Amino acid sequence: MSRRLIVNADGFGFTRGINRGIVRTVECGVVRSTSVLANFEAIDELSEFHRKFPQISIGVHLNLSVGRPVSDPKAIRSLVDDAGTFRADFVPAMLRGRVRSSEMARELDAQVARVLELGVRPTHIDGHQNKHLYPPFFRAALRVARTRAIPCMRTHRRYLFAQEGRGVRTLVAYYLRHPRRLGTHFVGRLFSRWARLAGLCLADRLITPGYLGGDHKSSLDTWCRILGALPNGWNEIYCHPGIPDDELRQYAHYVDKRQLEIDVLCDPRLLEVARHAGVELVSFHDLIESRR
Repeated sequence: MSRRLIVNADGFGFTRGINRGIVRTVECGVVRSTSVLANFEAIDELSEFHRKFPQISIGVHLNLSVGRPVSDPKAIRSLVDDAGTFRADFVPAMLRGRVRSSEMARELDAQVARVLELGVRPTHIDGHQNKHLYPPFFRAALRVARTRAIPCMRTHRRYLFAQEGRGVRTLVAYYLRHPRRLGTHFVGRLFSRWARLAGLCLADRLITPGYLGGDHKSSLDTWCRILGALPNGWNEIYCHPGIPDDELRQYAHYVDKRQLEIDVLCDPRLLEVARHAGVELVSFHDLIESRR
């Protein structure tokens, strides 16, 4: 079997610095896919990005917790605060039934519609900070994906990666130390199966460094080891390249290391390692085509 890897850069449209960082990594050849935050002003650069890089798959980074909505706040009152921005307590409010499912679906559909208005047909969906992995949000996301004929979703069948290997003992020891993550990772697998049953196309696994050891996506060594040990089949990994700016600091905690991710993803040695390891760098376009 071939070893294929989708490297997806999350957050196009979040800030113009994020956009510039993603463009740089795309130009360097490793990143073949991106997911866009449709409710920020910098999304207006998406049409030009798509025109320049039509081979890059573009998904929607569904977001109900950061910034202002695409919809009129008056139409989605359970999602916003008095200032018309997404409520800070979105997750607990949703779990307590204080967020209307119809309003979640309305806003998610508006985000997809915004991407379509910019001339882009989304290939996939995923979620900002993985907050879509709660049943009410997930149901709304699946509903919108089916309505808008979006063919793929990010898989959440996590493949924990570590420098020292990922034997059964290593995994058991890790989950004994972090029982809560055992639950969240199991739920992620269930939701991935749910999405498949709903007709969406998913990669075989989500490569996840950083849990079992000191591996980080801002390290060239981590990426080289991932490419060397990549399993057969369709693999996905997400990254967060970006040029830090004041707007990003306003909304995010993960800021300065985004510049390091650009440096790593643009290192010419990475493409050479992928070539020698027999890893094919692909996009969601290729995954869709393989399922036809």
